[in-house]
Amino acid sequence: MCWVCDKYGNGEKWYLNPENYARRLYKVRKEGKEAAGADADPQAAGMGAGVVAELVKARISGDLEWENEIKRDALEHAYQTHFGQVVTLDEYLQILDIAYPLAKMTCGCRRVQRGMPDDENFTCMGIGPGMYKWERWPETYHGGVEFVTPEEAKEWAMMNHKEGRVQTVDVFGTPYIGGLCQCEYPGCVAVRNRIDYDFKFLLKGHSVAKVDREKCVGCKSCLSRCQFKALNLEVYTSKAYIDLDQCFGCGLCVTACPSEAIELVDRQSLPGLAENW
Repeated sequence: MCWVCDKYGNGEKWYLNPENYARRLYKVRKEGKEAAGADADPQAAGMGAGVVAELVKARISGDLEWENEIKRDALEHAYQTHFGQVVTLDEYLQILDIAYPLAKMTCGCRRVQRGMPDDENFTCMGIGPGMYKWERWPETYHGGVEFVTPEEAKEWAMMNHKEGRVQTVDVFGTPYIGGLCQCEYPGCVAVRNRIDYDFKFLLKGHSVAKVDREKCVGCKSCLSRCQFKALNLEVYTSKAYIDLDQCFGCGLCVTACPSEAIELVDRQSLPGLAENW
């Protein structure tokens, strides 16, 4: 399991540990002390444009040491406040049985990046006791929220998976999980920053996809499903090829394959990938 599991999993995957959904609804703040981080704003840390702007400057200058310093400092802060990890559809559905309450909400990334109107943009899921006070952050919860039952949430999650969106679990004040994202490259800030800048605000999942070359018929159904540039078609064999180093284990290719030629395997069963998060 990953380093987050080692620290917060209590013997299992950290996002399947009920303790990580048990954030207190309210807490007493010391007099004169202002709220900060996830307490002041659920998205007040982690994947901000300011960090990326500094990273772009470093890349333009060719200063690799500066670039690495920016990443190191940003991740040190993000891992205490706001980061995410890719999960499979099955794991996503398990989370919906653990967390409460559940509320559909608009995606801030696509609203800012694509100008998506609210009525077309309900692809994120707010979870946990913080949703009871969502009105405190009107810009984060732009368009309001829609509280749903676990059954309704699962149906909605399966629809988003079918449409090809990557599903992730997101921390808001480590280790407390407060959101589930369903998005795609390049609209998703977390996915884009990981792919384009190798910013590890978004961790790879616990699985990787593997092709059974005997079953693969070269239909290309899987290719458009991969958001992480891990899938290709070998020209000389007409078989799907997965770059395991690029695979995040979302499983979108698995459910798209009509010949069941792709399966998910445990990342840590492959020594070269065991620590590649």
